[in-house]
Amino acid sequence: MKVKFWGVRGSIPSPGKHTARYGGNTSCIELYGEDGTLVIFDAGTGIRSLGDHLLTLPPSDIHLFLTHTHWDHIHGFPFFRPAYRQNLPLNIYGPYNSEKTIRETLTLQMIYSVFPVHVDELEAEIVFHNINEDLIKVGNLSIKPRKMNHPITCFGYKVEENGKYIFYTGDHEQFFEFRNTEGGTKLAQKYEGTVKEERAEGEVDFVKGVDLLIADSQYLEEEYVEKAGYGHSTVSQTLDLAIKAQVKHLVLFHHEPVRSDDALDNILEMVKQKAIQEGSPDMKITIAEEGIEINV
Repeated sequence: MKVKFWGVRGSIPSPGKHTARYGGNTSCIELYGEDGTLVIFDAGTGIRSLGDHLLTLPPSDIHLFLTHTHWDHIHGFPFFRPAYRQNLPLNIYGPYNSEKTIRETLTLQMIYSVFPVHVDELEAEIVFHNINEDLIKVGNLSIKPRKMNHPITCFGYKVEENGKYIFYTGDHEQFFEFRNTEGGTKLAQKYEGTVKEERAEGEVDFVKGVDLLIADSQYLEEEYVEKAGYGHSTVSQTLDLAIKAQVKHLVLFHHEPVRSDDALDNILEMVKQKAIQEGSPDMKITIAEEGIEINV
């Protein structure tokens, strides 16, 4: 499998000279199977450039998996030019939540009052799939969704091909529970005791030994004090998961939009040193960067 990063930021695009090196586009990852099967994870603003690139290649089926429907994971979709190519097969997968289906949400962001083209006017052969945690086969790829911890239904995806495994967490906050209220989704309570331990063990078991873990690591510990309940993990929490699961290669993803390239350099060095201190000197650690490719 080959992975390429087209968008690596969280929450909102962050263009500028301080983010140009790692990139300011929001979540979008391209994955090719050995048989040429094309899978895209998330449709943040990075998907615009990916779409332009795909139009330079021979047409092929596209399988777009959305982790969830928060803006930073879908707001690039209206600018994804393959969706405008006549008769191109485009399958879109994502979780159904209590408010809207995947199709309904994408339609809302393309109503005429906010965008000049309606979903029904797209010329690709679009099929929407509202999925659960059942295994999905796409070409030779086996894709297993897993519900993550976020204020709305959000999936992570584990991909397997020929005994190699990749897991992309999507957005995920460890060990917290959310509840819906009349005013929106609020932090309910921190998991305590055995509940917290069982949840942690389940996460570790699911990613145990994966070849590549691409994981939400938006915050530093000092930032998390004010942002608990937003649905994102800290760098330290993500590293802890990777160490316990004996992951071979960890990619820190979904960067805080105000995080400069220099700050990300410092985080990478800090995480590498901490991994050595925690007894995992052989784990490869990378900061997600637009344009980099990883072969698994």
